[in-house]
Amino acid sequence: MRQLILFIAACGAKTVAPPPSPPSEMGRPISIEWKAEQADGDRVNVLLVIDGKPQEIGLLDAATETEPGTPATCALRAAHPLRSEFQCGAVNFYAVELHSAELVITIDDGSHAIEVKRFPVEGDGLAVRPYAL
Repeated sequence: MRQLILFIAACGAKTVAPPPSPPSEMGRPISIEWKAEQADGDRVNVLLVIDGKPQEIGLLDAATETEPGTPATCALRAAHPLRSEFQCGAVNFYAVELHSAELVITIDDGSHAIEVKRFPVEGDGLAVRPYAL
């Protein structure tokens, strides 16, 4: 009888904890945000904010067939845990890719890509913030 009382007390007193969440597959995210500021003429100056630190990337031609070049003609082209692209105007764009412990930035004019800069980082994937004017 005593064993039955202990069994009932033990069963009634326990609350079942939810199973633990699975570990994140991405690990520590590297926060990035693309920004554009008006430069001379139809060009914009592109900045990449990496974990809260702004880094100058360079200029892009931002004019389209119907609009002059301003930050309003820029947009995210792609946002992926290992790559992000930022396009201004009709053709040219910057891309950032995570390679081991570096962010590699390239510029692409529609026919070929050229490496522009590299930044050391600590993290396993990119967390890309939306582009805002």
